[in-house]
Amino acid sequence: MKRTSATYWSRSRGGATLIEALVGTALLGSLLVSILIAGGRLNAQSGRSGRRIEAVRIADSLLEEWWSEKDKFPRADSAEVEGKEGWWWRTSKAESESVKQWSAEVVALEVFSKATADQGPLVRVEVLLPRYDLIETP
Repeated sequence: MKRTSATYWSRSRGGATLIEALVGTALLGSLLVSILIAGGRLNAQSGRSGRRIEAVRIADSLLEEWWSEKDKFPRADSAEVEGKEGWWWRTSKAESESVKQWSAEVVALEVFSKATADQGPLVRVEVLLPRYDLIETP
């Protein structure tokens, strides 16, 4: 008896074809690659945010220390952070015409990490300080 194509395809199949297995494997592989890429990005972002949080803590500690004696606040200086290897700070005068009328100046504090030095400061804080050289005394 000769089979016709209609009877051949009408039988139920018991398993997946090779093409279906390959397509399923490709979909599963692309899903796994996507998850691995997302996990890598999450780890990198977590590291960056951790360094930025540490930089904010360092800046807060330095400002607290310097704020007690505003006349000794470093206006154009830099140094390594004591007790924190791979971290350093820098202060510089930021130009601002609007504050000169109040006998004040803006000083910027920047905190750097060795791990991200090529990307610039992790944190920058601008502080308004009095200019003692411009204050008139009676």
